[in-house]
This record gives sequence, structure tokens and C-alpha cells, in this order.
Amino acid sequence: MIRTKRPRAKVLAFGFWVLGLWCGSLVLLQAQVGGPPRAGFDAALLQLFGAHKAFSAQGELRVVDAQQQEKVVLPMEFAMRDGKFRTEVDLTRMRGSQANPEQMAMLKQMGMERIVSITRPDTGSMHLVFPSVRATVKLEMPPEDRAALEKPATLERKKVGEETLDGHRCQKEQVTLTTAQGRKTEVTVWTASDLNGFPLQIQTTEKGDTVTFRYRNVKFTTPGQELFEPPTGYTAYSSMEAFTAGMMQRLMQESTRR
Repeated sequence: MIRTKRPRAKVLAFGFWVLGLWCGSLVLLQAQVGGPPRAGFDAALLQLFGAHKAFSAQGELRVVDAQQQEKVVLPMEFAMRDGKFRTEVDLTRMRGSQANPEQMAMLKQMGMERIVSITRPDTGSMHLVFPSVRATVKLEMPPEDRAALEKPATLERKKVGEETLDGHRCQKEQVTLTTAQGRKTEVTVWTASDLNGFPLQIQTTEKGDTVTFRYRNVKFTTPGQELFEPPTGYTAYSSMEAFTAGMMQRLMQESTRR
């Protein structure tokens, strides 16, 4: 029994490490390889979407180190409607040096391979949904993000070139966002001219790593409102700590039955 519990507990911790990386990288500013889970929403980044209030797209998060070796490549599905965000990932599709096939297989076995994130600035909350274990976690938006929604960040743009991404001619810009509290964030953004300035790619650096998020197959039809509501009939947790305890208890019960 002990041999069963320990590897599973280790994989559970790995799952939360990936969750922290993924959630933080939704906006590309909180990506911290090995860092703790965080809500991962930065209200200042809403300014990058400009007039685009509703769309859906496929996305890809890519993290490379200083030697340009891939640490993480993670595909995802993305949707936005009136400032609400939805992102869905399947962790078993992750590749790169940080992707351990054995750990990924165990995450799937435990039902933690799929994660849906629903960010609701209108309610000041973020919902993490784990469909395979029918569980949700509600997180509160940090005060600084609430303040950023009330007083949007200012943008300073500097054109640094032009490039073509997936057939779209893009303006490449260095963008500095400054919140009302004076916090500055610098990103490189590729905006597609034929998509009314949509930010097809956003890039930043973190602790020597380059973190890039790319959108593909962008559609400007309005996603259904139901996509931005947490599902009913799921076990609801009020914190990541409570969810962790619930998953550990579930693992222990499964181990006992074997």
C-alpha cells in the first residue's frame, strides 16, 4: 500500500505544478516553472484585446529555456465573451522536457488530465473545473486585479517590425502596460492586420525562459454563455487546499480498496 500511495502523491503534486504553470501562463505574465498555483488572471492584459470582446480560438503555450530547448508545449482551447474567459487543456497532450509520460499517464488515471478554467471578472472569481472527477474550485480574484478592472491600465506601444504568422501579416510591437498602482508589465505582441489588430501572439520572459502564447483558427462568433458558467452537480471546493485534501482522500480510499 505504501508503494502505491507515494508515487500517486508525487504525481498529484506534479499535477498541481503543471496547474500552476498553466494557470499563470494564461496571461503569460505569471508563468513560473516550478511555482505555486495561482489564479493566473491579470486584468491589465484585457487591454491587449482592444475592441475584440467575443471570440474563440485554439492556442498553444510554449516555454523554452535560454538554450532554446523546449521545456513545455501545451495546446489548449480558448474562448472569450464580454471580458469572461474560458480555457481548456488536456495535460496528456503536453510535451517538452518537463513532460514525463509516466506522470501524465497517472494523472489521467486519477482523472486530473483535463482542466477547464473559467475567469469571471464580473463576479471577481475564477473557477477551475476538473470534468473527469466532477469537481470545481472557486478562487477569488486578487485585489490588484479588481482595481485594474475599475481603472484600466495604460498602454505604450512601440513598433519593432513586421512578421507573418500562420499566413497573417502582423505588426510586431513592444507593449508596456502600466496599472493605476504603477505596476509595469512588458510584453511583445504580434497583432494581425487582417484580423483588426487581434493579438495572435504574446511573448514575455521569466527567469531566463521565454514564454510564448499563440492563437490559431480565431473565430469572431460569440461563444455561448453556458461556456462561462461552472457546471452544476459537481463537488465544489472553496480553495486549492480543500481540493488537494479531497483528492488525497480519494487516492487513499482507492488504495485501501486494492
